[in-house]
Amino acid sequence: MSPISCSKHRIFLGIGEVAGYYTNLKKGFDEIGVKSYFFSIDAHPFNYGNEEKKHNPYMRLMAFILSRKVAAKKKKSLCELWWTLLLVMILFPLRLALLVWSLFWCDVFVFHGTSSFFHGTSSFFEMYDLPLLKLFRKQIVWVFHGSDTRPSYINGSSITRDYGCSIEKCAGIANKQKKWIKRIEHYADVIISHPPSSHFNEKKFIRYLSIGNPFYSKCSRNSDDTIEGENRKLRIVHAPSFSEFKGSGVFRDIIRKLQSKGYSIEFVEIVGRANREVLQELAACDFVIDQLYSDTVMAGLSTEASFFGKPAVVGGYASFDDMGILPGAPVPPTEYHHPDNIESAIEKLITNHDYRIELGEKARRFVQKQWAPAKVAERFLRVINDDYPEEWLYDPKDIRYVHGCGISEQNEKLLLERFIGYAGKEGLCLSDKPELENKIIEFSYPDTAE
Repeated sequence: MSPISCSKHRIFLGIGEVAGYYTNLKKGFDEIGVKSYFFSIDAHPFNYGNEEKKHNPYMRLMAFILSRKVAAKKKKSLCELWWTLLLVMILFPLRLALLVWSLFWCDVFVFHGTSSFFHGTSSFFEMYDLPLLKLFRKQIVWVFHGSDTRPSYINGSSITRDYGCSIEKCAGIANKQKKWIKRIEHYADVIISHPPSSHFNEKKFIRYLSIGNPFYSKCSRNSDDTIEGENRKLRIVHAPSFSEFKGSGVFRDIIRKLQSKGYSIEFVEIVGRANREVLQELAACDFVIDQLYSDTVMAGLSTEASFFGKPAVVGGYASFDDMGILPGAPVPPTEYHHPDNIESAIEKLITNHDYRIELGEKARRFVQKQWAPAKVAERFLRVINDDYPEEWLYDPKDIRYVHGCGISEQNEKLLLERFIGYAGKEGLCLSDKPELENKIIEFSYPDTAE
């Protein structure tokens, strides 16, 4: 009997969802015979984790109350006060009950981002949930998915019209991020993170891409979606959760330009729809345009498209070395290019049918084999059992990536110039990494770096 099949671990996953990651990770643990419990108490706008909620009354109750509070906030009525009081009266005891139950039932806790039991509820109780887990000798594994650790000053959302904030607030967010990550590093036994967004980490962590992004869908690939016809338009899908951050405006201009050149294109932009609907569109398309300024080669939408054998165009400034991809390790297959070359990358997939089908098939094989939920769960279990290769570890002191995510090089320089002008180099919170600190200053002020 293998060490995996006879594992006695009982693993807590929570307490929220990130693009279906934890729903699929639980599926993987189930497949390899490891007991796990997934709790998502958020009301996710894209309905991730709905399958688990159907069978879990606790999750359904929490999601219902939170969704009602969100609705009350939009109405800006007295209902908001009522639901706020209800949160204090009901949600906090429910979280406490979940903590007490898990202390006696689970030995491993997998958290992500800021998802500890009491984060965002009470600053007093928030200070003690992690120490309590350590007091009970629980193992803590913390996963960072990029947006939760990426410094605010290299995050495209910091300057967008819809979600942007002032430089003063941006500096405060960076300082808070640094403190929170330092606290997590103090209590977590293992951290899994992505190097291009891990500037504030100080301790070595497991490379995110060495573990993988578990994905599985019950949706099936359309049997006739690759049939070429003389009058058939090429169907290209773009599904931004956040249009400015994903570079949607640039993509629209590129598609219009290519259409004016005579290419027959149906450009489908999906916004604000449930994940199941998005998956159906992906299954029926020819290829996907994901994002323009990504710091990873295959993010969520690209992974979902790849599952159906549909290739993805991804733009970004990060190299494979920046991403922490080990030499000789399989690289997620996408049409990944510098943002300046995205138009030619899209045109290549439009004109080269055989290449498009081949790339889609490579992507499908990669996701369905390398990132199958059971495979990712097996790697997770190796991490839990302290049985992983030394080369999976990454030292954050080696980070040299300065371009961030969701932002063009030109706009990032403007943001950093304003940020450093206000907060100084101390505001970067990188005193533990002087080489990276100086590289960012040099990127912002080429003539003033030390």
